[in-house]
Amino acid sequence: MNLSDLKLRTSRILGVATGTDDDAVDEDDFLTRLANESVIDVLVRTRVHVRDATSTFTGVASEFDIDDSVLKMIGIKMNGNVLYEGDRDALNDDEFAYVGFSRIVLGTPTKSGDVMSFWYTPKPAALVNPTDDPATFTFGRIPAQFHSALIDYMCWWAADKLGDVQAGRGERYRTTYEGQDGLGGAGSSLGRIKLAVNMRGTSRRVARRREVLVSDVTNRHWIG
Repeated sequence: MNLSDLKLRTSRILGVATGTDDDAVDEDDFLTRLANESVIDVLVRTRVHVRDATSTFTGVASEFDIDDSVLKMIGIKMNGNVLYEGDRDALNDDEFAYVGFSRIVLGTPTKSGDVMSFWYTPKPAALVNPTDDPATFTFGRIPAQFHSALIDYMCWWAADKLGDVQAGRGERYRTTYEGQDGLGGAGSSLGRIKLAVNMRGTSRRVARRREVLVSDVTNRHWIG
């Protein structure tokens, strides 16, 4: 569905008439804003659109900013070796930490020629024209089969303003979109996207590195 379809579907679900009067123009702009918010929210909370990139360092650096074009980072490697997320105040050589929304610190400073590779979700361009489609790369690359989630998000936030009294002030649409607990679990629109992504190639469980325990490095389990 393109932007026009998203707004039309949302207005019909909520029983709102569209037109050219002042109120309708305001509501149309409101729905456009919600459509863009819905794309961002789905991209941030799922891995529906992920790309890879590399960056070559030209000198020593232990921390750096994430470019505004990167909506979120998912995994990092340095010279082909996986970096694990760790405690920012006690990082091991093979670890990194997010010290802020757009700031990363490395456990080992880089040197000239080091290559960082990472998976990330790019920030999409805003939907502006009626034919702009979230399924295209430019506007988010969210496949059409998941566009119902965008509608659920828009209905959630539009229900109050557009007067859908039977919606329970948007709660029904919110639950459909992100689940009762807001975590996007099984049965919710976000949950179905996550499941589809996880089952795309294989259902094999991906194991994470086990935390190092005291018993791994010493046989003294207490001080006495």
